Amino acid sequence: MATVREIASLAGVSPSTVSRVINGNVPVKESARNKVLRAIQRLDEQGGRTEPRLRGEVGIVMPVSSAMNLAEHPSLYSTVLSFIETVSAHELGNTTILLDEHSQPQDLRTQSVCGYLVLGTSEEQERTLVPLLSEAGLPSLLINRQAKDLHTSSVNVDDTAATMDATEHLISLGHQNIAFIGGNKNFQNTKHRLLGYQIAMERHNLPLENDHILFGEFSEFSGYQQGKTILNMLHRPTAAICASDPLAIGCMRALTEGGLRLPDDFAVIGFGNIEASKYVTPSLSTVSQPSQEMGAIAAATLIQMLENPIILSQKVRLKTNLVLRDSSGSPIGSR
Repeated sequence: MATVREIASLAGVSPSTVSRVINGNVPVKESARNKVLRAIQRLDEQGGRTEPRLRGEVGIVMPVSSAMNLAEHPSLYSTVLSFIETVSAHELGNTTILLDEHSQPQDLRTQSVCGYLVLGTSEEQERTLVPLLSEAGLPSLLINRQAKDLHTSSVNVDDTAATMDATEHLISLGHQNIAFIGGNKNFQNTKHRLLGYQIAMERHNLPLENDHILFGEFSEFSGYQQGKTILNMLHRPTAAICASDPLAIGCMRALTEGGLRLPDDFAVIGFGNIEASKYVTPSLSTVSQPSQEMGAIAAATLIQMLENPIILSQKVRLKTNLVLRDSSGSPIGSR
């Protein structure tokens, strides 16, 4: 059974270079990559294979701020539970690793952790985290992130296509003045969901007014605040695309308290299809993302990387679908 050190010796490179090629976490010179891949092939032909790492615990890495607010993000919470359930079925434990701006590579290294799941991070945090994980020398996977320019694995949904479809639906109902309510503007999810909204609006030559694009947090309270902001607008939109269901639910509450009838006076579409979206009044139209499937696939992908370290970084994208309920309808003037 070939080890990383045996591959490094045959390839004439350092063990850390072999780990980086195998995990795909950071760029490696093409010449060094080719040496490592040829060494792996030769050892495989000789009946050797890299040493499996399917033992110990999986580290669930997230910023302290995300962990503190996890209960406010039901979709993310569901994804984490599904991930834990899947790795547990493979007799792997799990441990939560909370990071802040002072975290160092040694904070990630524990004898029991064999791989990492990263979630709840901003793009800026990811650019710091991925090199940290690479230095730790173990496979990692970002969840609900596209990670196009990062050499690491990821499982995500197409946020841009999802909000583009949702916006197109509102336009087809007759809405022309549509707002966008996002979470933290530095989060990749917010940026991609905003982009989908913008593409749909521009495609139909509809106005993109800066004061109709609002940001906050992915929470009901933030949605409530943004709903109050909409109520006070001089040129009020007739509909809103919200970047999460909690945002949408909070916004709907504020609009209803302000005397608007939903969806007659104002239509709302959320994102996530959390359980509560079925039971609010009116029931919430929303983008359904496969949160449980995302967690299970993330776990399966990471386990595959642990069982076969030769596998390089993988990027999995799952489909969403628009669930239409009572919160979205045609504006009164278009009926």
